Amino acid sequence: MMRLPMPRLGLRHRFVIAVTLSMLVPTSLVSLLAYRLIDHQAEQFVNERIHSSLYSINQQIDHSLSSAYEDSEWLSQLIYDSRTNGALRTDWNNVQEWLQLFLQKHDNYNYILVKKGLSRELIAQRSSYPIPDLDAASSTVPGLQDRPAVAMPPYQNADGQLETTVVAALPDGSGTINIGLSLESVSQQLVTESNTLGVRFMLADSGRAIISDSSSQVKPGTLLNDTAYTSMFDSSSEGSYLLSNTGRTDMQLYYSTVRTTGWKLAAEAPLAIARSAATPMLRSIAFIIVLTMLIGIFVAALFATRALRPIRAYREAFTRISEGDCSVKMPQSSRDEWGRLGGSFNRMLKSLQSYAFSDPLTGLPDRRRMTFFIERQLKNASESGGTPFAVWFIDVDNFKQMNDTQGHAYGDEVVRQVARELQRLMPPPNIVARFGGDEFVMLMPEANDLSLRAHATKLQERFDRGILVHGELLRVQLSVGVAVYPKDGETLEQLVGSADHAMYRAKRKGKNNIQFH
Repeated sequence: MMRLPMPRLGLRHRFVIAVTLSMLVPTSLVSLLAYRLIDHQAEQFVNERIHSSLYSINQQIDHSLSSAYEDSEWLSQLIYDSRTNGALRTDWNNVQEWLQLFLQKHDNYNYILVKKGLSRELIAQRSSYPIPDLDAASSTVPGLQDRPAVAMPPYQNADGQLETTVVAALPDGSGTINIGLSLESVSQQLVTESNTLGVRFMLADSGRAIISDSSSQVKPGTLLNDTAYTSMFDSSSEGSYLLSNTGRTDMQLYYSTVRTTGWKLAAEAPLAIARSAATPMLRSIAFIIVLTMLIGIFVAALFATRALRPIRAYREAFTRISEGDCSVKMPQSSRDEWGRLGGSFNRMLKSLQSYAFSDPLTGLPDRRRMTFFIERQLKNASESGGTPFAVWFIDVDNFKQMNDTQGHAYGDEVVRQVARELQRLMPPPNIVARFGGDEFVMLMPEANDLSLRAHATKLQERFDRGILVHGELLRVQLSVGVAVYPKDGETLEQLVGSADHAMYRAKRKGKNNIQFH
């Protein structure tokens, strides 16, 4: 079975992955903590919001009923006084008009009915629909004349709106004041809060009958016989609990009690509503985290590129050194670790040049180093269209005899002095190298007939005057061969071979002369 090798990641990619992981771990922990915190706060917010809605609706119902109670008791006293002093009989029309005006100033009242016994004595109504027959209901309220006004069970009027009748007895018990109080605003508020929070709101009387429900599927008068609601009706205050006896373990019931009637105002909320409320915030945080991660990865990639740029430069430098080019230098101007490393590298390369590519006796480039210089010059010349340059092959005449008679130390000193004079006579861009023994090779990048002959003459004249060796003047003779690119060769071997042949021709012609190939 063939196994495919896994690609190796470069240092840059490893750096980016390391930075990404170092950001991902703490970011994940922070995200988890943020999720827990937001989820808890969202649940707390939803609870507070539902309780606030229940309180607001409760206050609305209580305020409407309290106002209707006060108005009915005030009207009962007023009608009783008018009846006692005979005004009701003598000024019937004025009282009727006054009740109609009173009704018009109270938008939530649909009618006002004054009853004497079971007969209707005065009627003020807002619309033409029939006033409901509440004779049987009001007659069942025990001791009505001995107690404050009461609200009868709510019902739907002829317009399909929620309504209740507030009944107050006249002080002498001879009749009642009936005010038709509209609860449609309460019903609309239940629907509005339900749409806002996504929660079912309902209002039920003390007999467990639904008065109003935000769900259109549940009709008024439906009984809440489910045992899950028992705790709500048994409580006289407010609270919340998990609906557990109906299989709806994912629902929470919140409830409060209307103080003036004992009605129950409740909200059925899914437990997931807190999570859904937190979803937009969680999405925003997730977006911010992902965006931060992407920016972090992008910045890490840029930083890695910038930080690893010197490494690529060192890799290229080592490649050039392996090819024999030791002229490379690394920047050391920065004050950071890269700058100090550049200084150390340059010092190391200088030492490497002296030991690996330089002749230890003269300090000149050795054969391998000169080979690199000539090959580089060949490449530059070919790219520039064949610019001529010259290779000189120089040999010290009778060196073996001097070495045998005077000793090796004397011969070494002769080689050192010849090297020093050649460097002085042939300054850069010319390059002088020791090829071995008493042989020297010189590269002249800019060569023409005039410059070649001028340098040849200068070379002969200088060595004809002699050089100092151990304090004594020694006349040294040189045999020199010169080859010119591209006339005498287009490769390293051809040029060095042509110069070598020219040098041996100079020796055959009596030594101490210069021959051009």
